[in-house]
Amino acid sequence: AAPDVVAALLKAWHEAIKETHRFGETPLKMACLCGASFEVTTLLLNTWLHYKENRTKSAIISLQRDNFNFAGDIIVLFSHLYALCSNDTDNPSPNEIMDCFIHVEMWNGVTLN
Repeated sequence: AAPDVVAALLKAWHEAIKETHRFGETPLKMACLCGASFEVTTLLLNTWLHYKENRTKSAIISLQRDNFNFAGDIIVLFSHLYALCSNDTDNPSPNEIMDCFIHVEMWNGVTLN
């Protein structure tokens, strides 16, 4: 779907981000599995992170366990998100992560730092 269509849907029905289809996948997980555009994926991720229950380490790590069809900038975005939940010393610094989230205007990601 086009980013403007997804944005309009989420504006009209914010709770749509929590809906699941018959196999239990949310719009964010479907977008990741199907290789949706960077714009659509970041829009869905930012909306998903709007909900407090999704800003926990376990919720974020649950995304990492799925076998997503990530490419390019989406890999960087999710690796920065996962880095917030890891104690690995090879992770980017919190400032680098925040800069990434600010650059793509993922404001709910910025609040995780």
